[in-house]
Amino acid sequence: MTAQELERYVSGRVALRRLADAGELVSLGSGIYATSALDPFVAAVIAVSRYYPDAVISGLTAMTIHKLTDERIDRMDVDVERSRTIRNKLVRCHRVPRKRLIGIETMDFRNEPIRIYDKERTLCEAYQLDPAGPLFFKALKRYLKQHQPNTDRLQEYDKALKTRVIGHLQQELADD
Repeated sequence: MTAQELERYVSGRVALRRLADAGELVSLGSGIYATSALDPFVAAVIAVSRYYPDAVISGLTAMTIHKLTDERIDRMDVDVERSRTIRNKLVRCHRVPRKRLIGIETMDFRNEPIRIYDKERTLCEAYQLDPAGPLFFKALKRYLKQHQPNTDRLQEYDKALKTRVIGHLQQELADD
């Protein structure tokens, strides 16, 4: 909840700070709090989906949710259309052209709907973050282990995003 929403239940910001200091609440950043019983990563994902409904979870955050990496996440990566921006310590906002906002799905995450790139689009982002590097190859191997490759979708994303995932995928399949 936001500090403003919580003030209905407690008497002011000083009381919020005391609850946070006592460990009953966890500050996620910029006035957003979660119960200490909830994992901070889960709380942050839910907060992003609730308070920034037009944002798309992307980058390392999407890779983590899709189990394509086990990297530590300090801030939630989100994409928004170029005309919009988000300023909050909780998120790392990427302003992207509308034509790059492809492969978006609504996924159930701990009984909360979140907007996130699908697995194939997320794999293309892994390539963009680390072209032909260890982060990408780890994500590719996990993708192949967990899912039946959707080559049509990967070819579509490769073309739109100017990545070369499909070639690496074919090489990985040939090596096995």
